[in-house]
Amino acid sequence: MSLCGLSAGPLREADLWSVQPLSSEVEVPAVADDDWVNNPIDRFILAKLVENQLNPVREEADRYTLIRRLSFGLTGLPPSLAAIEQFVNDGAEDAYGKLVGRLLGSPHYGERWGRHWLDVVRFGESDGVLTVNEDKVRGNAWKFRDAVIRAFNEDLPFDKFVRYQVGGPMEDESKRDRYVELRQFMHLGTRLQNNSDPNDKQFHRLDDMVSTTGTAFLGLTFGCARCHDHPVDPMSTEEYYRVAAFYFDQVREAPKASARKIELRVKEPRVLLKGSWRSPGKSVEPGFLQVLMKKDDHYWRAGSGSKLEALGQWLTDHEAGAGQLLARVIVNRLWHHHFGQGLVSSPNDFGNLGSPPSHPGLLDYLARTLIEGGWQLKNIQRMIVTSATYRQSSSAETAFLEKDAENTLLWHRRPHRLEAEAIRDQLLMVAGVLRGEMFGPSISIGNYKTEVRDEPKSWRRSIYLQAHRSAKHPTLSLFDPPDMKRSVGSRSTGADPVGALFALNAPLGWDLAKRLAGRIEGEAGADRDRQIEMAYLLLLSRLPEKEERRIGRELLSGRKEQSLVDYCHLLLGLNEFIYIN
Repeated sequence: MSLCGLSAGPLREADLWSVQPLSSEVEVPAVADDDWVNNPIDRFILAKLVENQLNPVREEADRYTLIRRLSFGLTGLPPSLAAIEQFVNDGAEDAYGKLVGRLLGSPHYGERWGRHWLDVVRFGESDGVLTVNEDKVRGNAWKFRDAVIRAFNEDLPFDKFVRYQVGGPMEDESKRDRYVELRQFMHLGTRLQNNSDPNDKQFHRLDDMVSTTGTAFLGLTFGCARCHDHPVDPMSTEEYYRVAAFYFDQVREAPKASARKIELRVKEPRVLLKGSWRSPGKSVEPGFLQVLMKKDDHYWRAGSGSKLEALGQWLTDHEAGAGQLLARVIVNRLWHHHFGQGLVSSPNDFGNLGSPPSHPGLLDYLARTLIEGGWQLKNIQRMIVTSATYRQSSSAETAFLEKDAENTLLWHRRPHRLEAEAIRDQLLMVAGVLRGEMFGPSISIGNYKTEVRDEPKSWRRSIYLQAHRSAKHPTLSLFDPPDMKRSVGSRSTGADPVGALFALNAPLGWDLAKRLAGRIEGEAGADRDRQIEMAYLLLLSRLPEKEERRIGRELLSGRKEQSLVDYCHLLLGLNEFIYIN
């Protein structure tokens, strides 16, 4: 049973770790043996390992592994054959740093990290109503997606990125057209069906806006305070409705349900007793979460041109408002996607029901570095991926596995599965059919009545497929896509028999295997050894081992016309194809 269903109790004191201020200067640990250390991240990791009588894997992953890991991590795509050759043969001391720079500068960076953010803000392009035949497509929602991609590619400072989404003014009018669609953030949530009571519709939408604001930006479950004071975190019901007051004017529901006229009962911001519009309480002014305020709320409201501008200023104010928690939450999201688990393993919950940080000093160091660096996310990304911690090899050290099987202390590199979009994009890219055009209206994936096939006219990156809430994409639906009705901070990416069946039987898999075979034959010629080598480089970003070459020759010695297709299909079904080591 959710604690949100319990009766209200006394709020805990504001001793929650996540709302405590960042140290003005976070001390980087001194470590005795620092030969392994590349940057301050490694000092934090090594100090914790030593404390727990563990050691890091000091051997760096080989270059083939590194370029695959880094390419997927920063762009969501496998490295090209030319990129692999360039990096593997680059003898310069700064070869890895140059690779990082190229990938951070790639336009595919924004597509990769934009997709992660769309999960967080419950991006969908349809209403998501319970009656699926009313789940109408929103014609301009794709413009929000495009603005997010541009923001990541252009390294828009994250504090501005947040303010623009909650309706703040465009601080650089020359880029207004590029970012103005970020204001769709508050309206991205689901709607109730046409025959619902308009009062229910009104507060369904307001609750969605308030809850997503708390979860996406601050990692706090604001929604638990709608009906009663938050049972475990320092937020009162009145504070919930004061935050809702910022959005009140954004929700305009018609006073009707289908053909029936039903008046709206609450026409100004009020506390709702037990969360019900049938029991409106006292009126409230817009306000903030007390535990994240060092000044009175008029400090932000008086200096802003609108209520929503004030909300954005409070969210990003790292001196007197919520900005320090905002920084903690976003750097943890970056870490989560690079390592498969955040320093806080519950990226959407920094409250008392979430997980405490495994490395609190490192989390605060990264947050402070982000703020002092002008909120530029690419600088934090660069620090993470150039660390020795990120560049480690995997290990199966039994004694260490017994102590830290989940690799919370990061003593080695733990493989993790790609998410649905990256799997599909990789399938299309290795077959040579992925279309590279960016931006623009989404590609329809059908609706509850009409299913579509994953066919050539839709073979763009998956982020450009329509995010329809009641239609399932035939490929993405097999690999744990996100729930678009709510903010998602961490996807399920476990092994699934449905995915294995897709690899074995799906017509798309056979079609792409045939196209892949044609590509290999066209570029490598008829030489079987060259075909095997090219297949491994394309699909797994590495050269085949001796035994793999032998098996490949054996498999390719069969029916001449079909054997290469069968071989490609076999390789597309390998676990290694959808995992990152």
